[in-house]
Amino acid sequence: MREMVSLFALVSPVQQDTVWESWLRFCLSWEERYYFAFTHLSCITASLHPDGIRTRSRYLKKIQASVSQKEEIEHIGFYLLPPKFYQAVFDFQIYLGLSLKEQHSCCEITVENHLLKEFQYQEILQTIKEFLYLEKVEVNLLPFNQTFNYNFNCILSPAPGASERDYGLIRRLYPAGTGC
Repeated sequence: MREMVSLFALVSPVQQDTVWESWLRFCLSWEERYYFAFTHLSCITASLHPDGIRTRSRYLKKIQASVSQKEEIEHIGFYLLPPKFYQAVFDFQIYLGLSLKEQHSCCEITVENHLLKEFQYQEILQTIKEFLYLEKVEVNLLPFNQTFNYNFNCILSPAPGASERDYGLIRRLYPAGTGC
């Protein structure tokens, strides 16, 4: 079974006017650091609000323009998908997403286990703390098909008893906490 290492944080921007530039730099630095290129992007901005994802080649410049024009942005996500994928939500190998909403702003960095030599979550946390306040963070090893369910139901919108449900949590690498 495929396993995913998922860093999920409830966040707020340190500086609203520069957070998206910082997020783009952070995401694109992964390409240089790990020698790959993201294949797809997703976004929700004042002018760009696609249903689903778009190829990197068709969409990166549009997103960069929205960021440089200081458009209102709600979400930007980067995906590394295999050539023949069926559904991005289940088939991605790497996903980096930031959503800034009035309620439930969150950052998710999920990587297929063993895809990178090492998932250095402590270093990632230090880097994103430069432009995001981290209110609550968990880093977990999960089955690929339960990552979204666990992050949404147990961290983002915990319902009573949600943590008792079996989402297939394999191992908690960094416990939830405040003041990270």
